[in-house]
Amino acid sequence: MEMEFTKGNKGCDTMEGSQREEGCRPDEELDDACGGDSMNGVSDEYPSDYAYVFGLSEQDIIRKVFRSEERAYDFYSKFGRCHGFGVRKGDYGKDEEGNLIRRRFFCNRAGLRDEKHLNRLDRKRGHRPETRTNCLAKLSIYLDRENSTWKVRKVILDHNHELTPRRMVHMIPKFRRISDAAKANIDGMRGYGVSTSKILGYMAGVAGGYSLLGFTKKDAYNYIDHMRRAKVVNGDSNAAIVYLEGKAAADPMSMARYNVTKDGMLANMFWADGPCRVDYQYFGDVVAFDSTYKKNKYQRPLVIFSGSNNHKQTTIFGFGLVLDETIESYTWMLENLLEVMCNKQPSVVVTDGDDAMIAAVKKVFPEATHRLCAWHLQKNVTSNGGEQMFREIFCKWLYADMEVDDFELEWEEASEKFGLHKKCWANQMYEKRHMWCNAYLRGKFCAGYRTTSRCEGINSHIKGFLNSRHSILELVQNLELVVREYRNNELVAQFNSIYSTPVLTTCLDPIERCAADVYTRAIFVLVKKEIDGVGAVNFVSKRRVSTTMV
Repeated sequence: MEMEFTKGNKGCDTMEGSQREEGCRPDEELDDACGGDSMNGVSDEYPSDYAYVFGLSEQDIIRKVFRSEERAYDFYSKFGRCHGFGVRKGDYGKDEEGNLIRRRFFCNRAGLRDEKHLNRLDRKRGHRPETRTNCLAKLSIYLDRENSTWKVRKVILDHNHELTPRRMVHMIPKFRRISDAAKANIDGMRGYGVSTSKILGYMAGVAGGYSLLGFTKKDAYNYIDHMRRAKVVNGDSNAAIVYLEGKAAADPMSMARYNVTKDGMLANMFWADGPCRVDYQYFGDVVAFDSTYKKNKYQRPLVIFSGSNNHKQTTIFGFGLVLDETIESYTWMLENLLEVMCNKQPSVVVTDGDDAMIAAVKKVFPEATHRLCAWHLQKNVTSNGGEQMFREIFCKWLYADMEVDDFELEWEEASEKFGLHKKCWANQMYEKRHMWCNAYLRGKFCAGYRTTSRCEGINSHIKGFLNSRHSILELVQNLELVVREYRNNELVAQFNSIYSTPVLTTCLDPIERCAADVYTRAIFVLVKKEIDGVGAVNFVSKRRVSTTMV
């Protein structure tokens, strides 16, 4: 089946001289009346509304009055944060009319774990570490109906466990929260492919330390994982397809193709946006592709189609994700590349020595010259050829400008000397000589492609954008960032070619000036070498032979 579409809170770390010099507030003052009270000796790292909770005794708290039950809970939370314990809401009572009239707040280590969870025989995972100690610390409040205020009935300040040091209070679950600003910061940097560890390092540096972030690394990873799951709630493949459909709606020239297996799972996928298709029409005479990169959640081979533009830079024509590295998968990929690119056939295709690739290229691009990557061939010779002398000769065959007859003669001599007739890999290389020997390829325009090193360079570059845990949707989105950088490099090179004029240094000024106007800066450097070579020719004499001037 095939388918197509074209359309933080600061933590309480330190406190010096933490006793409040003023007395507690009178009974008649409400809880928010002194939210801005000052306190001598309190560190500037504390929020100002935390100052009044330091140094309060049991009697001070008993005399407190609150406007609402939530105000009381907020006070006890601040009290707990600044003294090293978490707070949770406990039981409550209501009157006959259903109105809340009493409430209790406990230390978060109150109670004990139910024994039935400890004695299970079918447990597979290890026990979580115990955090509850049956602590009795609490704050009990009741509603004063006459004044419509909440008053303290009982408070217990003693704990049966060690209080958390202030430098670690930010790790208590109750006091951890990722603010909306922090979420936006994380989402923004994640959208550009920045790793989570670097994001947290940057945010901690801005905040003044990890303790002042208001959340832990685990919270951040949980949030990112939650957002990732939310994006692919209906399936990873489906999410990627829906995303590409949205891109096609915004850019009518964007196209994507995919097919599915008999089980309805995603098999192969190819996609290219409008600028990629335009670039192919200009620079698609030489196409290189490689599929050695499998850095995604499903270990699917990622195929990158690339070429060389008029600035001698790498340009990307499209991406593909194949089910496996078979002839069928590569054939499907190349056929869809050809159809999406308006059936423009490349003149030269550069790949590594994979047999499935060779068969697919021969089937889909029968008229194209298929060139094998010289770097991969040299690597194979290094592992198979034991003689250093033979490796040097083979390197000469790859790159030297020589005639076909000379190569054939040298191959026969090397076969006798190194026993190549008895080696299977050598016989296979000789059968493929039309795809790697420069004697057979020197008349073909390859745009500087002798190896798939540009593909390897792309693979190396996108390591900063992809990792093995990425879903297909994240893979597609992050590859867009890679393409954006390559296009910016092309834009900079184009600007330099338009904005600046090279200095003329040869003796053939008219020719050099014309070349400077016609060619980009990168190509002009190559043309200038030819002009220098012509300028070095010395005139000796001339004579006429019939109608020919010599």
